[in-house]
Amino acid sequence: MNREDMKTLLLILLVCVSIFFTKELWIEVPGELLSTFKRSEGVTSSYIFSDMIRPHKILLNFNKNSHTLLYVDEDYNLWPSGKIILRQALSEKDFRTNYITDEAFLSYQNYKSITYFFSEEMSTYILAKALEIKAPNDITEKISKLNSIYIFLEKDEPILILSNNDEHIKVTGFKFNTKALREITNGIESKGNYTNYYSMKDTLGINNELFIPYKMTDGLPVVYVQNEIKVDNREEIRDIAEGFFGRDIDYLREIVEDNGSTIYIYNQKVLKIHLNGYLEYFSPLEEPISERNLYISLNTAADFISKHSTVLKGMYVDKVEKIKSDKNLGYRLTFKYRIRGIPLVIDNNDVEPFIEIEVFNKYVRSYKRFVRKDMNLPQYKENLEERKMLSAFDVINMNYDLIESRFIKDKGINGKEDIENLNEEVINSIEDISLAYFDPCTKESNEKLVGIWAMMVEGRVYGFDVYTGELVYENDLHKENVDGE
Repeated sequence: MNREDMKTLLLILLVCVSIFFTKELWIEVPGELLSTFKRSEGVTSSYIFSDMIRPHKILLNFNKNSHTLLYVDEDYNLWPSGKIILRQALSEKDFRTNYITDEAFLSYQNYKSITYFFSEEMSTYILAKALEIKAPNDITEKISKLNSIYIFLEKDEPILILSNNDEHIKVTGFKFNTKALREITNGIESKGNYTNYYSMKDTLGINNELFIPYKMTDGLPVVYVQNEIKVDNREEIRDIAEGFFGRDIDYLREIVEDNGSTIYIYNQKVLKIHLNGYLEYFSPLEEPISERNLYISLNTAADFISKHSTVLKGMYVDKVEKIKSDKNLGYRLTFKYRIRGIPLVIDNNDVEPFIEIEVFNKYVRSYKRFVRKDMNLPQYKENLEERKMLSAFDVINMNYDLIESRFIKDKGINGKEDIENLNEEVINSIEDISLAYFDPCTKESNEKLVGIWAMMVEGRVYGFDVYTGELVYENDLHKENVDGE
């Protein structure tokens, strides 16, 4: 262990000792007080709670043979229009529900409709609360978690389908107005300048329901990024510290390490800003939290992030994990970020992706942030990508041997002959494939992002260059889970 690591460890130990000696002063809060869902218990925020929850991508179905996927919704407002319908559905008193099969659900994609896909399954009840529904109906109990929302746009009886993988609940019997969504969808269809997506199940005859393109009509904008925090600007660093502690810099203890990192300490709270712009904050809990509450925790996170991050547009909840610290119960929330509407993948094992925050109802215990900001450089001709972008099908085809070899290794297969229809098994194992930007993280500023097809296959994430098909990023989640244990 080097000298800087030893100093950091000693600081953390000092904080832990302080926490131990102050435990006797903590006051027990009644559990029933923490489990209610009153707005006063949460924290209202300029970064609206509902803004945290937004689709990862949107599938537009024009008819049986015509579909497209959108990653950027800013020009169309499909999600805000969809939220109005969803808010009505989850608060309606008169409605009918019935569970439908996977096959029946897929058949609905043949009609004019829209499907919102989320990157992570979420609590239907929390979604209802995020939409400011005071008394959600029992749809939230019939399907407690969801990861996609389907809205039927034909001029027939309104239909809403909430899904969580292969579980689908069809909601009918109440009236909602789809005119706005239908007009937007018709407008996109009439322009005709969209990329066609096709069901892998229909085109390849396999048991995979993903929609992928076979030919691309558009490219990705060329984007350059820089670190949000300029660590060489001492005044900026001190302003950040004052914002976290709510105290003038003269009241804070400042330690500048030999490696360039800066540590600030106030009472038991610690802020560390690393030389690469990575920020870590720790604050001990002010009281025991024996019962976790996701709604309050999400509101607390929204308020904290609103106060302490300059980049909010494009941020979304990517992962929600239950955590325990001593006997305290809380959540670890991971937020990721979109640039120009496209998700960002970062190649840096030393930092958390964008924002990770540990929340125990009204209290933030830790906060980690690494933000790369769009420099918004003018799109001169030399900055425009003129090469033709490869489709998802092209990339799968070019890299099939690599994907198959990893599949065989991860499954512990001795040889190809051990699995009948190996090709079909491999293609079926593709869980998701989406456009993304890849940040190599080699420069503090003027870093050019790489457009990639991000592919999730049986616990591995691959990033293939959208113009060359080359593998530029790989993350083995199997290894990550083992390390985490």
